[in-house]
Amino acid sequence: METCTNNKAFKSWPLGWKAKIGLLLPSQEDGYVSYEFRMLCPDGVVTLTTRVMGGNLTMGMLNRMREDAVYAAKLLAVAEPDVISYEPTAASFVLGVEGDKALIKEIQDKTGIKATTGASAVTEALRFLNVKKMVIYAPTIEEITMKSVKYFEDLGFEVCDHESLGEESNANIHRVSPWELYSKVMKLYKRCPNVDGIFVSGACFRTLEMLETLEKNTGLPAVTTVVANMWRCLQLAGVKDLVYGFGRLLEKAR
Repeated sequence: METCTNNKAFKSWPLGWKAKIGLLLPSQEDGYVSYEFRMLCPDGVVTLTTRVMGGNLTMGMLNRMREDAVYAAKLLAVAEPDVISYEPTAASFVLGVEGDKALIKEIQDKTGIKATTGASAVTEALRFLNVKKMVIYAPTIEEITMKSVKYFEDLGFEVCDHESLGEESNANIHRVSPWELYSKVMKLYKRCPNVDGIFVSGACFRTLEMLETLEKNTGLPAVTTVVANMWRCLQLAGVKDLVYGFGRLLEKAR
């Protein structure tokens, strides 16, 4: 009997020799978000994940997730990541600007590790791309989407228009194909074309396949939850490698 081995699948150095990115994911995450983060990892970077209690995208559940965040970060810190991100955007937007800052500080104080959140990562990404006026497409119900709008307006951004898919179920949001999402975002953009950029909220949306095309056909930078989280984590970890094929944010020197 012949044995087949593929030595190319193994690296001669430890995994994460360049950086380990710690992610706090909602417990309902079914593997696709984790997969997208792995797709974006430069060579020598790995992601480590821990869950916080999650469920349907309701105000009550999003606020409930905050209760688990610091404990989950302390669990993740044992693996010694270089940075920790409380990844979900909606769950950090509902905290408001000051509540979001307080969570980042608490995670850093309790773990001694640099931290960010989905909301903070997106904010920094938009600033990096010089976006001041934007449209927002979100998977959430209108009440939650308006929390995102207020978060940005409190920071001085101009949200010219927004649209809510109106879903509470992650499973239903996952069923929206990347190209169906592209079509919805393009319709929103055409209602308000005089903006600097586009924000597609929600890691539960499948965005990687269509992101480059969206930017090409609008001529604008487009920021998404997963890409913004990865960009900010790489920045905080001091990783300079560029990542190509998933929009201009990761292709710019950071």
